[in-house]
Amino acid sequence: MTETPMPSLESSEESPRDALSRVVQILRPQMETMAEQIVRQIQDSVPELAGPAGAPRSQVLVLAARTAARHFLDDAEQLPGQERHVDEMFRRLGYTQAQRGRSLEALEAALRAATRWSWRYLAEFAVGHDLSGTDLRDLAGAVFDYLEHLRDQLVAGFELAHRVGKVGHDAARDRLFERFLADPVSRPGPGVRLGIDHQDLRALAEAAGWSIPETVVALAVSYFGEPPTVLESPTMLIHVEPRRMLVLCPPEERDELVAQISSSGPGLRIAVSWPVPPGESGSALRWCQRALDLVQRGIIVPTQVVNCAEHATQLWLHAEPSMRQHLCQELLRPLLAEAPNSRWILSETLLIWAETRDSAPAIAARLDVHPQTVRYRWKRINQLFGESLRDPEFIVQMTLALKSSLPLWKAGDQSDFDLFHERLESSA
Repeated sequence: MTETPMPSLESSEESPRDALSRVVQILRPQMETMAEQIVRQIQDSVPELAGPAGAPRSQVLVLAARTAARHFLDDAEQLPGQERHVDEMFRRLGYTQAQRGRSLEALEAALRAATRWSWRYLAEFAVGHDLSGTDLRDLAGAVFDYLEHLRDQLVAGFELAHRVGKVGHDAARDRLFERFLADPVSRPGPGVRLGIDHQDLRALAEAAGWSIPETVVALAVSYFGEPPTVLESPTMLIHVEPRRMLVLCPPEERDELVAQISSSGPGLRIAVSWPVPPGESGSALRWCQRALDLVQRGIIVPTQVVNCAEHATQLWLHAEPSMRQHLCQELLRPLLAEAPNSRWILSETLLIWAETRDSAPAIAARLDVHPQTVRYRWKRINQLFGESLRDPEFIVQMTLALKSSLPLWKAGDQSDFDLFHERLESSA
C-alpha cells in the first residue's frame, strides 16, 4: 500500500504581499497620471486649495502626489524606498499650508476627496484589468492605509507651523531679509567681523519663526509672472520680490529645493551660494543676486542653475562696480585709447601673459595664432605700458582690472570707453 505523502508546510498559494506586488506592477504605468488627476479633482472640490481664478494648477501639489505615488509603488514591490523623504515633503506641505493661512479643515477635505477619487479610479482599474475582488480589496486597503499615513504627516507639519508661531509672521521675515541685505560686509573693531551679531540674529529669527540651521545656503531665483511655489520647511526662509525670489535653507535641503524650483515653470534661473554661517546670510544673498546680474550682463554663461562657487573670482571683482571702473580708467588707460580691434587683441594677449607668464609660443598656442604674431603684439604692449610691466604691484592690479573688465567688453559694454572719451574731451 502506497503511503500518502505528508502535506508540506510551504503553501503554494500566493501571499498577500506577493499579490499586491503583482497588481502594482500592472498599475505602475498609470499611477502618476492617476495622482495628477486626483490633484485636479481635489482642487476642483476644495476651493481653498484651488488658487486664484485662472491661475495654473499648483505644481507643488502635483509634485507631492507624483512622489508619493512612486514611493507607494516601490514599497509595494519591496524596492528600496525613500520614506523619510516623502514624509518630510508632506510635513513641509502641511507647514506651508498653515503658513499661508489655510485651514486644517481644507486639508481634511482634500484627503477625503483623495480617498473618494482613489477608490473610483481603483475600481475602474480593477474592472479594466479583470482583477479579483481579493486583489481589489488588498490594493484599496494598501492605498487607504498609505493615504492615512500621509494625512498624519500633513497634520504634523500643520501643527508644527502653529507651535513655532510662524503663521502671520510675513512682516517679520521681510524685516529679517531687509536686515540681511542692509548689513555691511564688515564692521570696525579689532579684526574683521562678518554678518549679523548672533544675539541680534536669534531675536530676529524668533520673531520671524525661523529655526536657524547650523549653516545656510542662499538662493536667488529670477522669474517672470508668478513666483515659483516651494514646499517650505521650518529651517527655510523665503522672501519674494517682483521678478526675484530669495531663499535661505540648510545645505541638505538645497538639491531638492533646486529641483522643485527648476521644474515649476519655464524661464527660471537659480543662483546658489556655498554654505555660510547664518549670520553671513546677507553676503550669500548678495553673491547670488550679483551672479544673476552678471549673467544678464554676459559675464557669466547663462545656465538654469548658476553655482556661485564656480564664479567666485568674478563675483569678487564685480562687488564694487565703481572701484572696478576707477581701476580700469587708471590702469588700462593706454588700452582704452587704442582702436577697438587693437584693444581687443592686445587685452587678450596681455591678460594671458599676466596670468601665466608663458613664452610667446605658449601664448600663441592658447590664442591659436603664430608666435611671431604674439611677439608683434608684445612689442606694442611694451610701447603702451613701458616700465610699469616691471612693477609687481602694477601687474597684480592690472591683472584684476583686465580680468573684470575684459568680459564686459566682450559682452558689448561700452561704458568704460564712453567714460574715457568724456574725460578726454573735458580735459582738452
